[in-house]
Parts: sequence; structure tokens; C-alpha cells
Amino acid sequence: MARGKDWNRSYVIEDLKVHCDMRGTLYEMLRFSSQAIPEGGQIYVYTVAPGARRGDHFHEHKCEWFTCVAGRVRLLMKAINGERVDEILDANLPRLVFAGPGTTHAVLNETENEAVIIAYASKEFDPADSDTILEPAD
Repeated sequence: MARGKDWNRSYVIEDLKVHCDMRGTLYEMLRFSSQAIPEGGQIYVYTVAPGARRGDHFHEHKCEWFTCVAGRVRLLMKAINGERVDEILDANLPRLVFAGPGTTHAVLNETENEAVIIAYASKEFDPADSDTILEPAD
């Protein structure tokens, strides 16, 4: 599992450990203390309709961590150094994605089912200062 020092990178993508039994599954998305996740942000949930694309932006200061908890989406990212990511996020194989400041990110639902994403942003959304710059992730 990544530690706080890794949050200085443009992005991090890592598998999450899934615990399964007859009741269902459990996985820990974020561990604020042991992963050195900054406090004071907000947790939010959003859906991605079939055929829809969300994101295509970066943040100047804010960091985001997210995972797909239902369905499947294509993750597109572009780091400050120009490195590009094109990977699948699938609720059946949960992965944590970290997008640091300046890393453009988007998700695209290429399936016929709605996808659900849970995310944490290091700063609460402020409509007067959204810290969001629109830019295509691909």
C-alpha cells in the first residue's frame, strides 16, 4: 500500500485487497492515518451513465483518490510530464486511483450499465474557487 510520500507523485494506481465470505465482500479504500491521507476534504459519490464520459480536468492544488464500486469504466489520465494512462477500472477487481495536482483525469463508461465511483478530494468543493481546469485527458 502506498504511503504519504507517494502522494507527491503525479498519480498512483494500486490494487485493493478484497476480503470475501458468504456475506459478501469488503475492501478498505483509504486509511487516513497509515496512508497519510490529508484530512479536511470531502467524500463524494458519482455515477457514469452508459456511453458517458466524466472528468477531463485537473486540479491546481487539490488531490483526489477514487475507485469504481459498481460497473466498469475506462480511466484516462495525463500526468504533468506527459505520461498517459489508459486502463480499465472494474468493481470486481477494485483499484485505488490517486490523481495529484496537474494530473488530468477522466472516466468513460463503454458498457450498457451505469457505473458508480466513490471519491475523496483533499479539499472541499468551493464554487467560488473550484480549483478545476478543463482539459482532455487523452
